[in-house]
Amino acid sequence: MTGSGSMPAFATADVDAIAAAMLACSAVAGLHEGGTRAVATYLPGRRVVGVRVDEQRVLVSVVLASGYSVRMLEAQVRSRLAPHVRGRQVDVHVADVETARDPS
Repeated sequence: MTGSGSMPAFATADVDAIAAAMLACSAVAGLHEGGTRAVATYLPGRRVVGVRVDEQRVLVSVVLASGYSVRMLEAQVRSRLAPHVRGRQVDVHVADVETARDPS
């Protein structure tokens, strides 16, 4: 990103496509803002939580769905994001774990 207030070096449409691809993963219960340093992309008038893109990498922060392993999540995420990241490194941050749902 630049410090002059101009648009970032990546296309803003990529952020929405990345968020949608993440939510399409069955191992992802939801996107998460992260910890003390927010994982989000700030766009004019809104923000996309759980996705941060820069020139070198894509950082995604997610809630792991109940019944899935971290390795399964990682494989799904990397596969789904491959068409959207344009060669950038993908870092997956599991910020929370969904508790088992009550079957009743």
